[in-house]
Amino acid sequence: MKDRMLLAFGGFLLLLIMALILGVSIGTVGIPLIDVVRIIIARIPVLGSLDEGIPSSSSTIVMELRLPVVLMALFVGAGLSSSGAAMQGLFKNPLVDPFIIGISAGGAFGWVIGLLLGDHFGFMSGYLVRIVLSFLFGMGTVTAAYMLSKTGSQIPLTNLLLAGVALSASITAATQLAIYIFVENPTPLIFSLLGSCSNSKWSEVWTVGPVVMAGVVLLSFFGRELNAFSTGEEGAKHLGVEVERMKIIILGLGTLIAAITIPFCGMIGFVGLMIPHMVRRLIGPDHRFLIPGSALLGASFLILCDLFSRTVLDITIPLGIVTGLIGGAFFLYLLRARRFSS
Repeated sequence: MKDRMLLAFGGFLLLLIMALILGVSIGTVGIPLIDVVRIIIARIPVLGSLDEGIPSSSSTIVMELRLPVVLMALFVGAGLSSSGAAMQGLFKNPLVDPFIIGISAGGAFGWVIGLLLGDHFGFMSGYLVRIVLSFLFGMGTVTAAYMLSKTGSQIPLTNLLLAGVALSASITAATQLAIYIFVENPTPLIFSLLGSCSNSKWSEVWTVGPVVMAGVVLLSFFGRELNAFSTGEEGAKHLGVEVERMKIIILGLGTLIAAITIPFCGMIGFVGLMIPHMVRRLIGPDHRFLIPGSALLGASFLILCDLFSRTVLDITIPLGIVTGLIGGAFFLYLLRARRFSS
């Protein structure tokens, strides 16, 4: 089992490195893979100027245009996947992710409200207002879905999914209504809501990256507690877990990770559903390894989806559409598999 896990993590890391290099290399202007590696390594101070002889335009494309986009996709993919893995453990079912249970819809509504409010909060920047509101509305939505679906001490899967879908649909409609009424030129905002990393800047990467990485580390740190939830809430209590406190922590961390991505990249669905399921098949259900494994594979997956979205056609396809097409089919597959296994 240990050898299998080491092999899996080695494969995840290798895939991530390959996805990073391909994501930066391929585009309207192709840049040789070796040049990409030399340009990036040359930015490490102790290694000197390995990019001598490479056109300055190539360095600009790599460092200012493509690398921030690829790194944003890395952080968003890692964050959504680890958040999905944690919530699947908390709710004890593999069909939960931040998109399906309404966190993304709530976060998007909070983000739009923050945009409409503008900079009316003198003590907070516009970005900070949007992040805070995205988190608060995301947290409110998942809490509402949780309370609505709870029957006694149980949370039936059907109830949770229906509550999440219903809340998500209602909040999405409210978001669209707000945009329709208050936004003069809604096209850029609608495109952003569909999900995209294509306009990411270094300042945004440095905002999202540390929060996501801290969240992934903390969720992994609570892996033992998440493992205890597999025995049910009563079983977790007998194992010494402060159940209510831990639910708040896990939900808070998972929502924060998902919510901070929305003001910068919009709604990107199903990543938190698909990736933990795949990783669980490869390395097992232990959340101490499942969460970091999901973060690694999710980062690679979203980098490759972003690469596909901006290269397959002459126009950039919103990233949320790409993951939605893949994730919708995957979700139907999971539902069908569960029906035949029951």
